[in-house]
Amino acid sequence: MHSLTPIDLTHALRPDMPVLPGDPPPAFIQRLSLDTDECSVQTLSFNNHLGTHLDAPAHFIAGGATIDQIPLQVLIGEAVVLDVTDISNRGRISRNDLAGRLPEQGFPSRLLLRTGWDSRFSSAEYFRNFPTLTLDAAELLAENGLRLLGMDTPSPSPLDDPGQAIHKTLLGAGTVLLESAANLDRIPAPTCQLMVLPLPFQGCSGSPCRAVAMV
Repeated sequence: MHSLTPIDLTHALRPDMPVLPGDPPPAFIQRLSLDTDECSVQTLSFNNHLGTHLDAPAHFIAGGATIDQIPLQVLIGEAVVLDVTDISNRGRISRNDLAGRLPEQGFPSRLLLRTGWDSRFSSAEYFRNFPTLTLDAAELLAENGLRLLGMDTPSPSPLDDPGQAIHKTLLGAGTVLLESAANLDRIPAPTCQLMVLPLPFQGCSGSPCRAVAMV
């Protein structure tokens, strides 16, 4: 019987990490220390869409599910990994690009898009000119009931997407979004067992998460 190997798909959170332009940087404040208080405690302050994180529908959809309402059945299960590194350098991933690479045996419930962009995570370039979906690609995924879309870029859409149509198309269909994933290139097979575990912040639109692929 083969054992499964975990691959961490999560960027570590740190005070000097890159953040979306306009967002405040995270702050890790030492409140108690072993030297003076016999225990170590920190106070953390950060935007809830920081680093490797999950977008719930409530991020852009009025009345949409909040992060604490996402069922674990959506967040845990088999995922298909699509290597789109050869087309992502042109900037946009189209409906035809996805349709030509998706498995023939049926549309997946969870999809991870590997662009290779996570190699830029520690630089300011990470938030500039990253590969994104076209609107018709987002419509393809929404039409086929995709439950979770993950990517190694900051967003499935350009930051200046008119009316945030791509986000709204996906989130409006109930597709949750794993953004800024890491290490998708370490997944050796076209599928993996995926676990995406955000903190269940009540009433919030997203949360940093720990994402792990089991291969």
